[in-house]
Amino acid sequence: MRLLLSIPALLSLAAPLSPTAVHAQRLSSLGSDWTLKVQAPPSALQPLPSAPSRPKVGDYRVEGTVIGGLLMGALGAWVGSESCHNQPTPVAPSSGTACTGTTLTVGFVGAVLGGGLGYLLGRVTPKYGPVVGEP
Repeated sequence: MRLLLSIPALLSLAAPLSPTAVHAQRLSSLGSDWTLKVQAPPSALQPLPSAPSRPKVGDYRVEGTVIGGLLMGALGAWVGSESCHNQPTPVAPSSGTACTGTTLTVGFVGAVLGGGLGYLLGRVTPKYGPVVGEP
């Protein structure tokens, strides 16, 4: 039984090496000079016009800091407020339920992290001026 299973396995390994498969690997009879007939003549090849250059005039680090600080600060304040309001109410009668400290703290941390991230993203984003040669 093992011999019957090994014969198809050997045939499947030897099939790519058969004379028919090897014959398919021969080069075509066109030769290598047929590519010259397909290429365009050198006179038809014109260089593409270059795009007008725009000089770099800075980056967006200030804008990124402001936008990142505002967005992440607002998100942090919202997360701090929601996390404080979703806590169980205190049992002691004199304990307050004000969430101002938590909201401000988490909002401040979000603003600092968002401002730093916005600064880094704005620093790597170049700001371009007007096209050279135009008024």
